Amino acid sequence: MRRADLMAAAIVTAGFAGSPLLGVAANPEMVEFNTAFLRSPVDVRLFAQGNPVAPGYQRIDLYINGSWKGRSEVRFELPTAESHIAQPCYDLRLFELLGLDSAHSSDFAQQAMSQGDICSALEQFMPQSSATFDSGAQRLDVFAPQAVLLRNARGYVSPKLWDAGITAATLQYDYNAYHSEVDGSPSHTSQYLGLRAGLNLGDWRLRYRATSTLNSHESIRYRNSAVYAERGLPQWHSRLMLGEASTNGQVFDSISFLGVQLSSDERMYADSQRGFAPVVRGIANSNARVRISQRGNTIYETTVPPGAFVIDDLYPNGTGGDLLVTVTEADGNEHSFTVTYATTAELLRPGMTHYSLTAGRYRSSLVDDEPMLAMGTWRHGFSNSMTGYGGSVVAEGYLAAAGGVAFNTGLGALAADLTHARTDDDDGRTHNGQSLRLTYAKILPLIDTNVTLASYRYSSNGYYDPTDAFLLRDKAFSSTTIERRRNRFLVSATQSLPEGYGSFALAANTQNYWQRKGKDTEYVLSYNNQIGRISFGASASRSRNLVTDRWDNRFMLSLTIPLSDGTRSPQLSTAFTHERNQQSLQTSLAGSAGRDSQYRYNAFTSFNENRGNGHSTTTGLSGAWAAPYTTVGGSASTGPGYRQYGANLSGGIVAYQGGVVLSPMLGETIGIVEARQATGARVTNYSGVRVDGDGLAVVPYLSPYRRNSVEIDPKGISTDVQLQNTSQHIAPTAGAVALLKFKTEIGYSVLLSGRLPSGEPLPFAAAVFDTEGRNVGYVAQGGQAMLRVLEPVGTMVVKWGEAAEQRCRIDYAFSEKTAVDSLGYRTLEGASCVN
Repeated sequence: MRRADLMAAAIVTAGFAGSPLLGVAANPEMVEFNTAFLRSPVDVRLFAQGNPVAPGYQRIDLYINGSWKGRSEVRFELPTAESHIAQPCYDLRLFELLGLDSAHSSDFAQQAMSQGDICSALEQFMPQSSATFDSGAQRLDVFAPQAVLLRNARGYVSPKLWDAGITAATLQYDYNAYHSEVDGSPSHTSQYLGLRAGLNLGDWRLRYRATSTLNSHESIRYRNSAVYAERGLPQWHSRLMLGEASTNGQVFDSISFLGVQLSSDERMYADSQRGFAPVVRGIANSNARVRISQRGNTIYETTVPPGAFVIDDLYPNGTGGDLLVTVTEADGNEHSFTVTYATTAELLRPGMTHYSLTAGRYRSSLVDDEPMLAMGTWRHGFSNSMTGYGGSVVAEGYLAAAGGVAFNTGLGALAADLTHARTDDDDGRTHNGQSLRLTYAKILPLIDTNVTLASYRYSSNGYYDPTDAFLLRDKAFSSTTIERRRNRFLVSATQSLPEGYGSFALAANTQNYWQRKGKDTEYVLSYNNQIGRISFGASASRSRNLVTDRWDNRFMLSLTIPLSDGTRSPQLSTAFTHERNQQSLQTSLAGSAGRDSQYRYNAFTSFNENRGNGHSTTTGLSGAWAAPYTTVGGSASTGPGYRQYGANLSGGIVAYQGGVVLSPMLGETIGIVEARQATGARVTNYSGVRVDGDGLAVVPYLSPYRRNSVEIDPKGISTDVQLQNTSQHIAPTAGAVALLKFKTEIGYSVLLSGRLPSGEPLPFAAAVFDTEGRNVGYVAQGGQAMLRVLEPVGTMVVKWGEAAEQRCRIDYAFSEKTAVDSLGYRTLEGASCVN
């Protein structure tokens, strides 16, 4: 809305606040503004019922109790022939999108919506509800009590609002060139090019991935890494894939295949339905407040009516921690109880099921014989405390079946599974074996130690996982050349210290093999803390390499100091490392520059001391520029006896019906901003993204099946261009190319300062029309108006009433010599308005 529009609307609205300026008609919703209080006559009848809204279809944002629910096409209709404000029309689809339960509406409304829609004020047929439409922001705000709302999980976006995007082709590229020179040896140059191409057709996503490498002494190598098509199946919360892909690795280790896969897609669930979190059940004796806290922090709070209540939309917490549920009754009485909460990757929420079905041919560059296979996995949450899971793999000469159960207990999260496998090798022998896996996770009380994961796996001598089995069946391998794990143990834990004292972390793993002596072992202990904006840490590791059969120790101290305030402050980092026979001290300076942090840099110096080889110094620098159309980077370093330099280039190209757009970065799910003539406008919530000369920009990353907000900052665009809206919300499906059209109004911006024939300023709040009768603005104080006309030569009509003497005209003609103010507006100073 123009600045003058806001001023005029404010004057009208001011009279609606119960002041003596109002005369209230028989209908309490009808009001009259007493124009006698104004210094000059103003016709405000157009605004007597609020800002005018034209009938027809409009694509608007939908909000319920302040929460965005999506963007949809809504029909507006005038309630009476005399009205200037069209009402939104409600149907069953719009009710579902808003989350309103139509069963609570009046009988007449239910009948009308069952046959079409109803175009009345919401409060007339929905109890204790209301709706307001902001024509400037293009949003419908609905306010309704919880009792009339459909119960959906927090973060839920209706599948009907998911946007499958447009037909478009995409190409992501990553190029890297590296050159090194070592004294006494030939120089070496290598080049790499990675390509990821895509074509979107409706709900289908066609994808192609390939790599190409070229070295100094080798010919070019080109390899197709994946070709597949996929689409979502919202009604099943699943996705279908055809072509080259990999399994999810939930029950069996991930393997590559060429074929078809149907599997659950957890991204389609609301955030509060993903992962594992227990269902909280309790009883309230009145309208009570329920507060749920975890480790002293409140994570959920709501109000429930008397009787039994269920809370099943807690957001997952990867670290777990028992929940304290406090119910505060209306009279102030409180009662509390505890819900056990510990989690591992195997646990699911009660009632949730995840599955995967795969059929096709095994794919691997290591084997010549790629057998046909079929794989199925399944997980189901039976209750807060138990999840069951299992699966099977069937292939030529191979059969495996797995089953397990995971528990959420007061002692922690426990999971155990057993896999039996039968393998027929190429010599006709049969190998039978089992693999047992145990996992555990828990935040230990009192000492607050978080055992993130502790896992143990034992595999018998005859056990082969699918990858090892297919290697065994290939003639190039034998049972003695395949490294198969016998025992494997790993643990990861963190220990938080009192506030200000930092935290410790421990990670350890060890494993041994059949047909091979010895074992791989590694221990890492680290400490990290932060004082003010300065962070520091220390770590010690000890590892035993199975190949060299020796222990290696490593110690490291690190310190990071920001050199100034702000998020883009350069960071000075120093790290001291001590290893067997050598130690080093490396100092680096890294940061970003530019309005959009489009410039990144890093410079380092490393001092090294090798026992027997003396001292050496290495220096280097690297940088990158996220240019408007691509990302360009480079690096160089030098040390004793060698020199290195390199360059890289990355970005993306998107082609669709409206044009071709280049971007310095590109993700899997993207958006195209189409704001014609708005060259230079910045997409505020995506750093460095600006509208190009064709009025296009790529939003490089969008979250699939989630609400994404895209905003445009018009600062810097021509004053002859006006954005009719500056923000949009969208919920794209996975892999979509979503189109976000921002309508622009193109014209000649004018700052008018006009006077009547009598010499007095133009009347306040008078409407200004162009030659075609379009309203182009309103007069503000002092006879000034900010206007936008479509033609460089024409006539403006100023109107402040219906009588002939309540209008006048101003002839204008703009040229290159027309004065322009500091804001870029053409100025018409002292323009005379004649009758």
